[in-house]
Amino acid sequence: MKNRPGLTMVETIIGLTIIAIAFYALIGVFVTLLPRTARVETINKKVYLAQEKIEEFLTRDFGSLSSTPETSFPGSFSDFKYAIMVTYVTTSDVNTQVAGPTNFKNVKVFVWGGGVDPQLSVEVVSLVTTYEVILP
Repeated sequence: MKNRPGLTMVETIIGLTIIAIAFYALIGVFVTLLPRTARVETINKKVYLAQEKIEEFLTRDFGSLSSTPETSFPGSFSDFKYAIMVTYVTTSDVNTQVAGPTNFKNVKVFVWGGGVDPQLSVEVVSLVTTYEVILP
């Protein structure tokens, strides 16, 4: 028998089997990552929408900043909803609501909804102040 270059049929089948098993494992990794990617994308959309809404809201005058009830976003983001909560706070505690008017307002924008994990809510908070004198 002469030594010929190349592979035998058995060697070819064994090699293809090993490559198929490796590809199967690699595809399994991508399949498990797909739902996580969709969830992260939805969270990113919620954060973007909340930041956009708070920036738009904070362009208003201090006196006209008031809470907004649950509302849907327009257009292609209509499956997302938001609500804005505005409370008066003091300089000693910017997270606790006080009854009377002060020079500080805590503005919170909540965004939820979307196709993936619609119950997960994103919250963006900002503190707004005015230099106007508010007399009791």
